Amino acid sequence: MPLPVPGRRGLVHPLLLLALLAPPPLCAAESATCLAVYREGGAPAVFQSAHCPRWTLPPPGAGEGHGGGGGSSPMGCHVAADRGRRRSQEDRAICALGIRIPFVEQMRIKEVDVGVVAIFDGHNGAEASEMASKLFLDYFLLHVYFLLDVAIFNNVFNLYKDVQSNHREGSCWTLPAILDRSFHMEILKESLTRAVHDIDLTFSKEASQKHFESGSTATVVLIADGQIIAANVGDSKAFLCSEGHDPHRRNRKRRRKRNSINHEEFALVNYDGPLYHARELTKDHHPDREDERSRVEAAGGYVVEWAGVYRVNGELALSRAIGDLPFK
Repeated sequence: MPLPVPGRRGLVHPLLLLALLAPPPLCAAESATCLAVYREGGAPAVFQSAHCPRWTLPPPGAGEGHGGGGGSSPMGCHVAADRGRRRSQEDRAICALGIRIPFVEQMRIKEVDVGVVAIFDGHNGAEASEMASKLFLDYFLLHVYFLLDVAIFNNVFNLYKDVQSNHREGSCWTLPAILDRSFHMEILKESLTRAVHDIDLTFSKEASQKHFESGSTATVVLIADGQIIAANVGDSKAFLCSEGHDPHRRNRKRRRKRNSINHEEFALVNYDGPLYHARELTKDHHPDREDERSRVEAAGGYVVEWAGVYRVNGELALSRAIGDLPFK
C-alpha cells in the first residue's frame, strides 16, 4: 500500500506566479473518479474500487506479529495479553512507530514522524477485534493521504483565484496558514476518527452476512510532532506514564515515619529513586454515564442495572463499540 505523499499541487506553489498565465488543472493528485469514490464511501470503497488501482489491502497474514495474541513486537513496543477465563484470546494490539508522513508547510515539505499504538478488546468472539487490528493502519493512512490531497489542492486553487482577482504585482503569496502544525494535527485526528468509523461499517456489513455477534473496543494513541492524540470507543484505557521529581519527597517520608499517614498522598514512588506519574487519557463509554444513557435511550434502547453493573438492553456493559450488531 502506498504511503501518503503530497500531491503535485503541494509542490508547485513556489512557482505560483506562473498561474497568472495558466490556471491549475482541475484535479488533485488522485483521479477525479477515485476522489469521487472516496467522498462517497471512504476507505472501504477506495480499496474495493477499480477506479483506484493504486490502493490495495495487503494479503491475509501480512504484517502479523504486531498483535496482542502473540508474536514479536516492533522495536520500542511491548505487548502483553492475558486470556483470562475465556476459551480463546479475543484481544488484539498494534504498534507502528516511525511512520514518516510528508506534510506541506508553507514553502517546504516537512516529514512528520508518527507513531501509532492501539488496542482492541474483543468480546463475544474475536472477529471484530481481528478485523480492526488488520485494517486500522491501512484505513488511517489512506484517509491521511486523501484529506491532504484535497486540502492542498483546494488551498492552491483558492490562492490562484485570489491572485487572479487582485492582480497585485510585487506581493508575496504563500499557502494559507492552515497548512501549519495545527493543520497537521487536525488531519491526523480526522483520519483517526474516519478510520474507526469505516472499520465499524466494514465489520457491521460482514457481521450481518455471517451472523457475527462480536464487538470490540478501540483505543488509539497517535504520537506526532511532540504531541499525543488519544481516542477511544468503549472502556479500554490509555495512560500517559512519566518520570518526574518530587521536591517534597523527604518531608513526606518524615511525616510517615511519625505515623502521620495520609492515604491521599500515596503515589507510585521509590524514595531511593524517581517518582512516577500516570495520567488517564481516555474516558470510558459506560451506560451509567448520564450523556451515554441519554444517547442510548434516544436511539430506542434502555439501560438497566444488573449485578451492580449498568448494561445496555440488560446485556452489554459498554455503550459504544465496534460491531455489536444486535445492539445497533
